[in-house]
Amino acid sequence: MATKFEKIEVDLPQDIIFAMRGLKKREQIKGKLKKALDIILFQEKSISLGKAAELAEMNMVRFTELLTEYGIPTYEYTEEDFKKDQKMMTEYKKSIKK
Repeated sequence: MATKFEKIEVDLPQDIIFAMRGLKKREQIKGKLKKALDIILFQEKSISLGKAAELAEMNMVRFTELLTEYGIPTYEYTEEDFKKDQKMMTEYKKSIKK
């Protein structure tokens, strides 16, 4: 299923445009802004890692590397995950003692 797109116009302050002066082509600026949006949406848990990678037009490995470059974890190890792991380890220890 192809992703449908909708055009959204955004007004940016001149200082932001100045900060992106190294990006000479309009497509480079558009790509950088799209990646930034994908990262934010992933970080806020609005979209999955796979969807963020797809929207950034990257494979998941490259998108994960990009997140790492910005210090953004790709997975959050929660207290619930810890409890599940503890339970599994306890069950495993019991099974090997038999």
